[in-house]
Amino acid sequence: MKKQITRRQFLQSAALAGAFSTLPSYGIATDRPQLKIPPLMDIGRGRPVRLDLRPAQTQFDIGKLVDVWGVNGQYLAPTVRVKSGDFVKLTYLNNLPQKISMNIQGLQASSEIIGSVHRTLEPKSSWSPIVSINQPACTCWYHADTMLNSAFQVYRGLVGLWLIEDEPSKKSTLPNKYGVNDIPLILQDQLLNKEGIQVLNKNLPQFLGKRLFVNGQESPYLNVPRGWVRLRILNASLSRAYELRLDNGQPLQKIATGLGMLAKPVEMESIRLAPSERVEVLIDLSDGNTVSLISGQKRDFFYKIEQIFTRNDELTNNVILELRPQGLAAVLNTKPSLPAFPSDEFNLKISQERRFMLRPSDYLINQKRFDPTRIDFTAQKGRIERWYLHSTQAVGFTLQGAKFIIETQNRKPYPLHQLAWQDTVWLEAEQEVTLLVRFDNTASEKLPFTFGVSDFMLRDRGTMGQFNVIENRQ
Repeated sequence: MKKQITRRQFLQSAALAGAFSTLPSYGIATDRPQLKIPPLMDIGRGRPVRLDLRPAQTQFDIGKLVDVWGVNGQYLAPTVRVKSGDFVKLTYLNNLPQKISMNIQGLQASSEIIGSVHRTLEPKSSWSPIVSINQPACTCWYHADTMLNSAFQVYRGLVGLWLIEDEPSKKSTLPNKYGVNDIPLILQDQLLNKEGIQVLNKNLPQFLGKRLFVNGQESPYLNVPRGWVRLRILNASLSRAYELRLDNGQPLQKIATGLGMLAKPVEMESIRLAPSERVEVLIDLSDGNTVSLISGQKRDFFYKIEQIFTRNDELTNNVILELRPQGLAAVLNTKPSLPAFPSDEFNLKISQERRFMLRPSDYLINQKRFDPTRIDFTAQKGRIERWYLHSTQAVGFTLQGAKFIIETQNRKPYPLHQLAWQDTVWLEAEQEVTLLVRFDNTASEKLPFTFGVSDFMLRDRGTMGQFNVIENRQ
């Protein structure tokens, strides 16, 4: 529902609109910053990884240096890239004034390795798990997952990508030059005050900032090689979902979810991305024309004028990234191929069914609010369960340490050509979604996995639960 505006606000908006209407189009254009690429930590077998969580500084608004949080001295975190079959000697150091819990979302490992809301790092302490990588190529992410305080810490900057490679993906023809034609994009909406400082009211049920930042910059551009470009997109916003599309009407070529590759690229006009969800897409820039990745519909001048008179939660600027192709066109421009897809990957035998009714506005799942002392259910390792999900409002749903495929949406079978493992899904209001969930990793009652909404604000207020996974005794 649109908010009412006062007479004073109306007069101010009318004056501003009049001023805008006298300007040529370039008069309201903004100078885009060049996209910054998070530094890459390319990890070999057994190589130590040190992630120092500590204060940092950045400029959301040019000329306004502000305090934030980050990893290894900078806002946000470096991208960690590992290979399937390797192990990583990981060390977290907490040099922040609050206790922190960390999670590697998408990593298929036990809770002893990926973390748990119950494993906390007190200030001036560290934790050093040995992380085994035993899954196909995918795009995971690591972030603060502190009980009842994750939204604030993620918003402050404790966010980074964790990329897994394997031999099939390396041998494929997919773009794989990090930061050149394989581009990481971390999406976050922000609310800033006049000093350029982040503002967050933790008492509100949800957070929708008016300004969109990508890798810490607002609506940036990037010069890329002419040809095919691969984007790895992470929604690290607290509550906002994005509807990804290209401003020239060209389809996105979806090639992967956060947990796995599709059998072949799928053309999609738009892609809905829930908080915590990741997606990989290809874009053909062989014609040499500049194109922008946007959220929502393409906006024209009249749309911008109309927005002056409204008070809603839409982004001020919905351009995520402007891509500027450089160089000569390739003689051959063959669409990149994906690794071979296992033909029997989804021959699943269901062992149990569960139903989950979400009432996010009341912070309830199956009439219960989060209780850190309660285990909501126990699953068995290696089993497949069918989950029926229903939510009273549109929201993302996610879980740790396990993975699923979508079986049905609104009682309709999910398209077979779009099947891939994932850990986050968008739920439309009052529509049922059926998942087939696979449990391959153990979690004790002391360090359980969590499930629930992917909205960090709603999670902190109790819209989540806990489960443990035990060894199959049969």
